[in-house]
Amino acid sequence: MKTHGWVRQGAIAAATSVLAATLLAACSSGSSTTAPQGPINIGMVPDLTGPYSAIGLPDYKMAEMLVKLQNAKGGIGGRKINLIALDGQTSAATGLANVKQLVQTDHIVALLGPDFTSTAEVVIPYLDQHHIPTLADLGGGNWTSPAPPYVFTTPESQQAVDQDALGYMYLHGIKTLSWLDVQSGFGQTGLVEFQKLAPQFGVTILPVQYETTSATDVLPQLERMKQQHADAVMLYASAATAVVNQLGAAQIGFSVPVFQSNAAALPQFAQAAGSSANGVYMVGGNLQLAGSLPSSNPQAAAIHRFLGLYGSADRFAGDMYDATTLLFDAIKAVGPNSVKIDGWLNHDVKNYPGVTGVITYTPNNHAGILPGSLSMLRITNGGFELVQTGTSINQEVMSKCGSCLNGLPKP
Repeated sequence: MKTHGWVRQGAIAAATSVLAATLLAACSSGSSTTAPQGPINIGMVPDLTGPYSAIGLPDYKMAEMLVKLQNAKGGIGGRKINLIALDGQTSAATGLANVKQLVQTDHIVALLGPDFTSTAEVVIPYLDQHHIPTLADLGGGNWTSPAPPYVFTTPESQQAVDQDALGYMYLHGIKTLSWLDVQSGFGQTGLVEFQKLAPQFGVTILPVQYETTSATDVLPQLERMKQQHADAVMLYASAATAVVNQLGAAQIGFSVPVFQSNAAALPQFAQAAGSSANGVYMVGGNLQLAGSLPSSNPQAAAIHRFLGLYGSADRFAGDMYDATTLLFDAIKAVGPNSVKIDGWLNHDVKNYPGVTGVITYTPNNHAGILPGSLSMLRITNGGFELVQTGTSINQEVMSKCGSCLNGLPKP
């Protein structure tokens, strides 16, 4: 069954009113251009059910809000936006089937998402083949080497996160790292990318422990990690799995610094993990520091607009805010033409002040968060505090270890 303006299987009921009046016109729209009086079809495959719903639900809510606001202003060029969202169910197979329906049946001009790394790995070749520009909430893989022609990401790149994390570890004498990895695309690519850079910073990853995305008890893995006597611990997961890991780590009682992936830099994690998260480190963006962000910061205006609309500092919703506003700007500039949207994203996004960071895309770099957008954060009493900015970390590393940053962006 085709769904326009609402979602199937686990969707938010209130979303059923996105653009019901445009159903008939939407059915005849084309993938690169649509009928002059018809709606502009935009697709989405958020994971509204399954372990990654903690990412998919905020993504969908944010995109829906922005579509409604844009349509209240008359749409774009006098044409309404029709957001067609299909639940990816945290399944790569379902995500791919949904994307094929959106492209072949719903004739979307662009896609928002996916948010699940495993889904991204199977849909990116299809999106590129069919020339569908995609703005994705993806940070768990190296999506820039080489850059998929039609896929752009709004979260920080894996390399940028790892560079700041490893730089901080180097400065604090961390030479061995005990690692718990989630068995998903996010976990696999995160570990692989970290392993590539770790030797440059003198960090050795000890034998890795693994868990599934549905894990509810990781105490055996954590106990084995404690016996490794590493200098620090990395709990690499996202969504509910990250909370399970943090609760277990507190129960085990590590005496060394504990790090989470950048996916844990959001208030829901801090709230769900409670006191067990006190003192945990992660790389994150300025969104979590909004209360102390000076007005001179280039991201300040976008962050405060986002918070006024969404109401909480959800980093995933922030990623989708950037993706949706960039897509709207592209359509305003070049019209609802898939190839032209892709060209605009490749050549016209320069120093774009987003919620996640300052973004610049080039034909060779589709993960455009610029250096200086990230920092090392620590959770203290349920809130996030700045430990050290990424710029400061990299400047200090460069002064002490010139070879550490070989081949990496310099501060």
